Amino acid sequence: MNLKKIIATLSFLLLLNCGYEPIYSKKQINSNYNFSINSINYIGDNRVDEILKNKLKKIINKEEKSTGLNLNLNSTLEKVITSKDKKGNPKRFSIKIIINLEIFEGEISKDNKNFEEKFEYNNKSKKFDLEQYEKNIKNNLISGLSDEIIRYLNSIRWYLKHLK
Repeated sequence: MNLKKIIATLSFLLLLNCGYEPIYSKKQINSNYNFSINSINYIGDNRVDEILKNKLKKIINKEEKSTGLNLNLNSTLEKVITSKDKKGNPKRFSIKIIINLEIFEGEISKDNKNFEEKFEYNNKSKKFDLEQYEKNIKNNLISGLSDEIIRYLNSIRWYLKHLK
């Protein structure tokens, strides 16, 4: 019985000290690569830009490396009525957020990619509830898009490093 407790405790301690580190931590993004992100320019919808700034500020490097990348993020937010009831009142809405990412090294364009998220939802009887629901939808869509952008930048690091 004591042997089982000792083995379980040792196994637990070994697993705790396995060296786990989040994949997209600042240390992981910055380490062992010869590029950095100098600046991010935001163009487009102000609400989208503010949330993106908060999400992406962790990947901007303060130290200078030999290759500094500049990003342009052009965001658009579209809210469309997808269906109406018999009286002509909106019944369903669709929110679509599109972010165009341009990567520059100095003045030279290196890459261009579009990211898009869309969500459909029903109308609410109270306008305040509808506004709050739309705000949550926008925050969730932008959060997902910022995670996609970080994953994309993380995946092309090797490519950009060896592009020279």
